[in-house]
Amino acid sequence: MCYGISIYLSESDTFNKNWIEKAAKNGFQYIFTSLHIPEERDVDFIKQVKWLGNTAQSFHMDVMADISPASLERLDLGISELPSLKDWGITGIRMDYGFTAKQIAWLSHSLKIGLNASTIDEVQLKELVDEGLQVTQTEAWHNFYPKPYTGISSHSLKARNDLFHRYGIKTMGFIKGDDLLRGPLHEGLPTIENQRSTTPVHGSFELSELGTDKICVGDLNLTDQTLEAFRYLMDGIVPLYVDISEGYVNLYNSVHTNRMDAAQYVIRSVESRTKPSKWLQEIQNPTCFTKGTITIDNQLYGRYAGELQICLDDLPANPKTNAVGMVRDESLPLLKYVGSGKKFVFLNQQI
Repeated sequence: MCYGISIYLSESDTFNKNWIEKAAKNGFQYIFTSLHIPEERDVDFIKQVKWLGNTAQSFHMDVMADISPASLERLDLGISELPSLKDWGITGIRMDYGFTAKQIAWLSHSLKIGLNASTIDEVQLKELVDEGLQVTQTEAWHNFYPKPYTGISSHSLKARNDLFHRYGIKTMGFIKGDDLLRGPLHEGLPTIENQRSTTPVHGSFELSELGTDKICVGDLNLTDQTLEAFRYLMDGIVPLYVDISEGYVNLYNSVHTNRMDAAQYVIRSVESRTKPSKWLQEIQNPTCFTKGTITIDNQLYGRYAGELQICLDDLPANPKTNAVGMVRDESLPLLKYVGSGKKFVFLNQQI
């Protein structure tokens, strides 16, 4: 899985450089930028695109630029001159509209090409291949949708991904940010409409589950806490924000592994039983351990004492088991991604 960020040339160089640097340090690998956004008419595109390419290279990040025929005028380039964008530090171009199949196929021999995954159909895709499109140099990039209720469904995205995968083309989708949301609407920039109300981490897991190969933050940035979560995610660890009871705070930042023989109703930590434990029974009054309850078996459970579990459903409370914490609401949807042999970590985000 590959992760990227979006850079908007109307933002200040200082803001953009700080975000690029922070993203690069946290494992993000590429940059998306658009050269035909209506709100960016006053940008000196030649200067800013060269600045972006140079800055991205200094942090070892690729740049994909969304272009249109109008963009070429702003850049003072013709179609035949587009390969020279590599000299500006631009890795590839997403060709949205206004270009012929022959032009796109020709350019794929010298630049990475991004097709519009949300709009191109199979007839057009076949035409591109027939014209000599280099599929190994081609990706399919979904749109993001600033206006609420205009994003596509998860079913539609999966179908589109499947189409491009049949031709050996990787796909990219956008997730929203959670710090500064881009204007003018400030409603988030996801590909899937339902992700407008979810966390970026949840959106990333969902896109991956739907077969998306690359994931890009559509908005201006992410909070430091979310960047921390993405560091774990990139290492194959599911980050769970939790509240831990006093006396058990050593569980924060601890990485666990769900058993290979994953249980139906609970996540069972392999690591929690590697050493003998004698957890004392705590007097607790709940009649039910609700979904997301973190438990540790006490000494009444004999050889199971010390086993840490997370409830995947509402379960009857047990005097042999201590409730020691709770997965926060925003992380509950991530529990389904803690499958057989999957690692997870408990994080303590300031609310």
